[in-house]
Amino acid sequence: MTPSRLGIADLSERPRLGFKGRETLPAMLKRGIVVENRPNRAFRQADGTICMVLAATEVFLLSAVEGSEDMLSPLENGWRIEDGEHTYPTPRRHSHLWFAVQGAAAPEMLAKLCAVDFRTHRFADLSIAQTLVARLNSVVLRADIVGRPTYHVLTDSASSAYMLSCLLDSAGEFGGSVADAGSLVT
Repeated sequence: MTPSRLGIADLSERPRLGFKGRETLPAMLKRGIVVENRPNRAFRQADGTICMVLAATEVFLLSAVEGSEDMLSPLENGWRIEDGEHTYPTPRRHSHLWFAVQGAAAPEMLAKLCAVDFRTHRFADLSIAQTLVARLNSVVLRADIVGRPTYHVLTDSASSAYMLSCLLDSAGEFGGSVADAGSLVT
């Protein structure tokens, strides 16, 4: 996708996973996840996975946008209550849709749906907003891809048709459209 083009890609088929509990951050560190106790901040992993810290007791992991390696399956399948880590997995693949909005006009487009100032000089790469987008409780992460501002919108998967409709309506003013997920990285 060209930097000036505004595209909305559905990444909902990509793996995602959460963990909650009072010892979530130490459990993630033990598993080699780069993370700090900085709520509303995300951390890129070496394989492209992103660890979002939503609270001191909650993380939300997004798989890499490209590639087939899935580091999330071993995290989820390797969790055992017997380990007594005071954290537990919260599967997000079926509960949260995942749309990526990329392009120079993305902050202006999102301003039509949300009161957060997503302009790049105000909302830095790897920043997180837990807010309302189109009247839905949402998590918005800015995680740039190949140097282009990219906003990841995560919300209730039961509202996917509604959210996509709202995003497309807002993007229409800027010439935006649905894009293939592969176009985010080219």
